Amino acid sequence: MGAGKTTVGQELAALMDRELVDMDAELVRRHGATIGTIFAQRGEERFREWEGALALELAMRQNIVVATGGGSLVDDKVFEQLGVYGFFVYLEWPFEVLWERIEQTGRYRPLVERGRNEMLRLFRKREPRYRQSHLTVRCDRLPANFIAKVVRHAFTI
Repeated sequence: MGAGKTTVGQELAALMDRELVDMDAELVRRHGATIGTIFAQRGEERFREWEGALALELAMRQNIVVATGGGSLVDDKVFEQLGVYGFFVYLEWPFEVLWERIEQTGRYRPLVERGRNEMLRLFRKREPRYRQSHLTVRCDRLPANFIAKVVRHAFTI
């Protein structure tokens, strides 16, 4: 969360002439509710089920750029399937920078409401999985268009 997956994804999709699928936006579209509303009405577990199913569906599509939900890769089945069919990029940021960016967005994010300490715990829990990505880009203060060029270069090698 806050790493710039959607922004970098938009830049990368444009560079590679591909469609961007933002998983959070797609879930909102499909279910007709915000992520916050889904969490409140259906619970996090149901949201993760829907997120995982969408990720597996997208794994079968070709020539797309996917901005994954922050928790989607934690599911072993999703990680395995996407790893076979896709190319993962971990947009690495120091936690403090991510937290600053999340606070600045002002958007309703259910997990953020749990506070900074819970977000730090979640970051530490998820980061080992993110580090298993095909590519890690240290993004600290780099512009999205530059990050997208790095990813495109690595992908096309």
